[in-house]
Amino acid sequence: MKILFFTPTGARTGSEMVIWYLINHLKNSGIQSAVYAREAGELFAKHSPADATFFNKFHKGLPYYVAETVYHRLTGLTPEERYIQHIHRKFNPDLWYFNTITMPQFSRLATKLNVPYLVHAHELTEIYDSLRADAFAYMLEHAQCTVGCSSVVVEKLAQMGTPNLQLLHSFIDTAKIQPQANAQALKQQLGIPADAFVWLMSGTMCLRKGYDMLPDLLTHLPKNTYIVWLGSKSEYGISYYLEQRVQREELNFRALGAKGQQDYYDYLNMADGFVLTSREDPFPLVMIEAAYLQKPIVGFNSGGISEFVQEGMGQVVPAFDIPQLAAVMQHVMNGDINISPEKLRQRAAEFDVKAQLPKWKDLFEGLKK
Repeated sequence: MKILFFTPTGARTGSEMVIWYLINHLKNSGIQSAVYAREAGELFAKHSPADATFFNKFHKGLPYYVAETVYHRLTGLTPEERYIQHIHRKFNPDLWYFNTITMPQFSRLATKLNVPYLVHAHELTEIYDSLRADAFAYMLEHAQCTVGCSSVVVEKLAQMGTPNLQLLHSFIDTAKIQPQANAQALKQQLGIPADAFVWLMSGTMCLRKGYDMLPDLLTHLPKNTYIVWLGSKSEYGISYYLEQRVQREELNFRALGAKGQQDYYDYLNMADGFVLTSREDPFPLVMIEAAYLQKPIVGFNSGGISEFVQEGMGQVVPAFDIPQLAAVMQHVMNGDINISPEKLRQRAAEFDVKAQLPKWKDLFEGLKK
């Protein structure tokens, strides 16, 4: 079987890490893979595990969009769609795999080429509002299968009557989690006292991830509490709001930017706990990784965290009650909430790629018939 995977950025986003792990572990399984990434992100540009990898070669901008409009009127396809058609004929896949719901325009091309496609949904309703309704509906209604990455994602899709719907959870590769740096040494480098309690959050800094709530959260926490954020910095005004409040109120916050794989796990291991501030988060990989590293988990009821966190792992609070979240964080810090390191690691192991891979092989085998 041959599968052509479509992915939006080729970078180290959660959804793209999932298919990177999947493709890597499908090797020698009888499934050949090719990847088409709409941007040449570092993950697939430098470390692609696929048999073939292609990138969108068309530059965005006004001149391209003008040319695209003319080209589409003449041929019925955009230049990018024509290139995808070339890739399809060259690789000759049995199935197209859309990683995320953010590329609905390609579903009509799949229909034109008479190739079945799978949609892997990693999103909740906020992202729905960025898609044209007609394209979104066509993609879901004509998919051979739509996979939701968590129960809450499947619930939302089912409420729309999405056909051929399946639940297959996101997963990590626990074999990759091998911290090497000394946690106390990292704290010292960041100017964090050795006796401070460090909470960590990871993700691109955007309103969906709730980073604007950090100043208010920190004002409800003891002075020896720090929050560290791993992830790309926002270029918008809310980042200025955060920076100014941190500076003017002398809040214990550190923004470290995006980190590569080894640095990422070292900093995640440095933390004493994981806090999820997201407004929406279907099934964040960093939550599973933190559990594997036996870090207590707290956060707002924003999606998959409620499905993942069980007794002995931490606590989920109603969205978006900042004082209550701060109170739960203090209960964890004071030892008032029972935390089982063994339970955390066992739960994370349920969402390791090796545990989830047989389900994916069964899915692909079923689609082949």
